[in-house]
Amino acid sequence: MQRILVRAAVTIAVLALLAIAAFGFAKLHYFDSKGLDPHPYPLHGISFVPPHSKNGIEYFGKLRIDVYIDGDGKVSQVVLLDSTVPLELRDEAVRAFSQVQWEPGRLWGMRVKSVKRIELELKAPPGVEASPTQ
Repeated sequence: MQRILVRAAVTIAVLALLAIAAFGFAKLHYFDSKGLDPHPYPLHGISFVPPHSKNGIEYFGKLRIDVYIDGDGKVSQVVLLDSTVPLELRDEAVRAFSQVQWEPGRLWGMRVKSVKRIELELKAPPGVEASPTQ
């Protein structure tokens, strides 16, 4: 009987340590937002207004960024992955997405850090020749 109690206590201790380790990993690791339920989402609109070019025509092209969201919904980092738009527009996108408050994603019902990939495609206005600026 005593052996059974000792084995049960050891099993419980091992399971508790595994749970603590999993919880610690979840608090430190940034999860891909696609694997979370629910996904992280912004709590308010994102104010992203493209600057006007020297010719008075808005920039157009593609922009891809990763937004790193903490478990409390604050943005810890915005990383520019690639872009075909000018530097001013890249800077504005990073600024805009850095200021957003998010509802964090959840894993097993627990708020976790996540990374959300944002892909923007800004199209040329009607009647303007579409040739993205580098």
